[in-house]
Amino acid sequence: MALKVVKRNKVVVPVKGTLKDEEGKSVPFDFTLDCIRLPQDEITAALKDKDETVVAFVKRITTGWGQVLDADGGAIPFTDAALADVLSEPGMASVCSQAYLANVGAVAKN
Repeated sequence: MALKVVKRNKVVVPVKGTLKDEEGKSVPFDFTLDCIRLPQDEITAALKDKDETVVAFVKRITTGWGQVLDADGGAIPFTDAALADVLSEPGMASVCSQAYLANVGAVAKN
């Protein structure tokens, strides 16, 4: 099958992981981020940039989300402040950036 060259500016990134609750039990989470699809040279530059934190990178590429809920199960609207709140959870920015890198580009097919 031929490669069809199409400009793809956006990517929906599934983010999955676990957080520990107050008793130390793992609680799974699963949501999506709507992200800007950066070209490879910009991703490489961002990864080499010692001044750009992982949190700043995720904030820069994220434009929306899905399945982010409050304690009562209601949808939390995407805002910069709400994203900052989610990313304040230790390790969450790394989980999000790794999910982005795993989903933004081409993948070899066996």
